[in-house]
Amino acid sequence: MVAELQVAAAGPEWLPVAAEVAQRLGLECLPEPVDRPAKVASPALLVLVSGEGVSLQATGKKAPGPVRVDWVHGRSGHRRRQGGAELLVKAIGVGRASRPLRILDATAGLGEDALVLAGFDCELMLFERSPVIAELLADGMARAAQEPALSDRLARMQLERGDATRWLADHPEAVDVVYLDPMFPEKRNSAAVRKEMQLARSVVGDDGDAAVLLETGLTAARHRVVVKRPRRADPLPGPEPATSVEGRSSRFDVYSRRALP
Repeated sequence: MVAELQVAAAGPEWLPVAAEVAQRLGLECLPEPVDRPAKVASPALLVLVSGEGVSLQATGKKAPGPVRVDWVHGRSGHRRRQGGAELLVKAIGVGRASRPLRILDATAGLGEDALVLAGFDCELMLFERSPVIAELLADGMARAAQEPALSDRLARMQLERGDATRWLADHPEAVDVVYLDPMFPEKRNSAAVRKEMQLARSVVGDDGDAAVLLETGLTAARHRVVVKRPRRADPLPGPEPATSVEGRSSRFDVYSRRALP
């Protein structure tokens, strides 16, 4: 179930910006600033505008801290610095291609995977159909573009707010690789997941049409489609993957159409 959501400002100086965000998202904007989300009883989740950017913020006692797109510090910064040590890079086939690849990330989320791939001179189209997640991503990309260490990567990334399905169906063989990272099925007995994933699920819900994305992705990709899955999960319904690249908790199923350039 998608959580109840409203927009708020962390201080009075951010109320005009919060009102603009609320208008874009079609959500209600709280009239007063929220400086302590732990004291807010309702709604359960806020799109919070502050000097640090736009974030998702759970409310109530013991609520975790905000989730925002920050490609300079923390997890994203670490992944960016690690570079080619990623299973994703191997599954996409970056090292085997004779030129930079054009990749469509059909489920961009918070954009961490796209950021890694852009570091290999790949050209990225990022589709995100959740308006809220797309707002966070656009805000994070705008801030990251001001960082000298990231400006080149951002120049190779284009964000599209909306569902990738129609674009994929209307553009046969328009990109080299289509990448899909649909929301994993929730398991009651699994260990606690990262707060980013918890809040994203509360906003987005499950991706029930992942098999449709795979089907349309296979028409739009010249060379391959790569799908991220839980390591022990079945492949998506449809054709069998040609191969898989496995990690400890997840794997990348590779659907090949023809050899990489």
